[in-house]
Amino acid sequence: MKPSFHTITHPSLGTKLLVLGIGLVLALALAFTWFNTKTQRNELQGVFNQQATALAFNIAVSSNSHLLEKDFAVVETLLLKANEFKDLYSATVISAEGKVLAQVLRDPDTQRLSARYDVGRLNVPKRDLQTQLFSNERYLTVIEPIESAGRLIGHVVLEFDLTPLQTRQSELIERNVLLAVILIFPAALALWLFIRKTILELNALTDFAQRMVKDQGIEQATSPTSRELAMLHHTLNWASVTLRKKNRALEAAKLKADKSNDLKSQFVANMSHEIRTPLNGILGLTEIILSNSALAEKPRRNLELIQLSAEHLLRVVNDILDFSKIDANCLDMDPQPFELRPNVQAMVKMVSSAYAKPHVATVLDIDPDVPNYLFGDCPRIMQVLNNLLSNALKFTQHGQVSLTIKTKQGTEKTQKSKSKIHFAVRDTGMGISESARTEIFKAFSQAEPGTARKYGGTGLGLTITQRLLELMNSRIHLWSEEGVGSEFSFTLELPIVEEQKTTDSEPLAVNMTLNNTPAAPEFGHASTGLRVLVAEDNMVNQTFISHVLTQLGISYRFADDGLAALQAVDQEKFDLVFMDMHMPNMGGLEACRAILAKPQHKNLPIVGLTADAIADTREACMSAGMREYISKPFKRSDIEAVLARLKFNVSPIPMQNFDHDKELLKTTIDMIAAEIPQLADDTEKQLLAENFPEAKRALHTLKGHCKLVGELAFADFIQQLENQLTQNQLPAAKSIEHLKTNLRVLQQRLRLLSQ
Repeated sequence: MKPSFHTITHPSLGTKLLVLGIGLVLALALAFTWFNTKTQRNELQGVFNQQATALAFNIAVSSNSHLLEKDFAVVETLLLKANEFKDLYSATVISAEGKVLAQVLRDPDTQRLSARYDVGRLNVPKRDLQTQLFSNERYLTVIEPIESAGRLIGHVVLEFDLTPLQTRQSELIERNVLLAVILIFPAALALWLFIRKTILELNALTDFAQRMVKDQGIEQATSPTSRELAMLHHTLNWASVTLRKKNRALEAAKLKADKSNDLKSQFVANMSHEIRTPLNGILGLTEIILSNSALAEKPRRNLELIQLSAEHLLRVVNDILDFSKIDANCLDMDPQPFELRPNVQAMVKMVSSAYAKPHVATVLDIDPDVPNYLFGDCPRIMQVLNNLLSNALKFTQHGQVSLTIKTKQGTEKTQKSKSKIHFAVRDTGMGISESARTEIFKAFSQAEPGTARKYGGTGLGLTITQRLLELMNSRIHLWSEEGVGSEFSFTLELPIVEEQKTTDSEPLAVNMTLNNTPAAPEFGHASTGLRVLVAEDNMVNQTFISHVLTQLGISYRFADDGLAALQAVDQEKFDLVFMDMHMPNMGGLEACRAILAKPQHKNLPIVGLTADAIADTREACMSAGMREYISKPFKRSDIEAVLARLKFNVSPIPMQNFDHDKELLKTTIDMIAAEIPQLADDTEKQLLAENFPEAKRALHTLKGHCKLVGELAFADFIQQLENQLTQNQLPAAKSIEHLKTNLRVLQQRLRLLSQ
């Protein structure tokens, strides 16, 4: 309902306010136009100068090496590539003495840069290592020094035509003036309406006040003033309704935000999978190729650089994912008993190798009083120390970086069950300014501009470190002095774990002779053929896993999705399944549940392969019935560790015996598998005939085949038989039976490998 208004009988106050308001609008419009025009002109000029300086710097950096090599044709090509900068009129590279080495000039007809040499020399006002800018009414000249090892070797001279810039500035002035003129009229009208409404409301409020003085209640008011108060009442009602609507909107927004957070978590998981999956292929195949000792030096160096780059990318991805999980409060600590010293030593060795510098020493000092067996989240503690140590090594050029670990005094009761461990990482680097000491702990922040470009990193290391320590009920302390160094320290209160002492039982010797000669060592056995199903849809990962399993002497078969894996286990007997989590048609978790639901497969070990970064991935794998879990990217050692935990014994094949050629390996295995029955028969016949030289010859061939395919334990057993024949001793019947049995096992394994 629209309110009705009284007619204003004395508008003098409104007129005065209107005149004053319009005057202020005009003054503000003029001031804004002037200031905005000046600011925008300066910004245009500043951006133009920055672009010009950046182009000159890039050309100087790019032409540095070519100038030293006197390859002026390449320098000219670099200048021609600047054609896309339409305001560039000419570009010249001169020597330190002013001699023109390369020059391009924009053709007025074609508007393209073309090679041209107008002068033989150019004079540079100041021949130093500073960028110089000169401008006149028509041109801006940028002179950028070209240096090598602190020595001036030339200059890049760029001339930019200022006419287009001046045209844009003039258009800017005209546009701002026109905009100000256009805005003055609606502003004046709005001001008049606002003042008129204000005067009317003041008049109505005065009328209402008079009625209130005359004891006329609000409910009885029938004048326009009463209607104005009714309007206010309706407005308050409207405000209440609006507030309720906004509350409902906020609740909906909260639900939407929660859903968005869930989507974000899923996105983080998908991003982790999509990045880690190709990284697994890069790191895995690089490791496979680098294991070839015959690899030439230059390709080896290139592959090592690829490996370092991939590992750096993996660290960046891990930092971003960790920060995302911390930011979403999804990072859970997983305390376990761990051994402090070997973990710290391994971490220090890895970090010091990665950031090794000739004039920087890395020192590890662990106080003898520090307990070795503790209870805590060892990977996260190592992550914190890794971040601090790598930062210290990155920013230290001379001196040393030290990691000191010692105990701090606590109460007597605490000392019996817990220990306060103080960690301190100190360096002799550049130090941190006082103004930057709080900034470095903020996400994506670093102490100085250009730090990321010079030293690398995401700017998340210290943020993650601080948040991890907060999750472990600790906090980080910083001491620093510019030019002297820095120290980051923290204290963790960790429960002490009693050391578990175990003793290894000695293997029993087996008597391999008929008489009472000394007993020979334990029988060597041939490895049984291990058959593995790999459910993996990524071709690169299939290639890497096939190389690893081949090297380990394991027979395998691939399934491209969970449905194919489910069909494969029904068609063939497998000892183990490696199951990727994300596959088309049927995912890894669903396929795992379907396989284990069948009675004949309920004891089949399944190992999860995933690049997911979500916290409950391991729990999801274990809940689905998987025995183990490997996170991508993984290495051969990760697969070997899982096989060891699952009690699978393998005999790795020395691929160097086959020049790392899988086809040659397959051909050789086929030949050996075909020869084994004949060699076994020959050995048995010659032993029965006590023809020791011929039996020894057959055994020698079998031993060579075993060593070739990595059956070293069985080869040692055959060597024992050879030694007995050399001494004209006939092996025991059980030794011969052991030989025959294991040759059959070996033949079966080789036939599996050749499939």
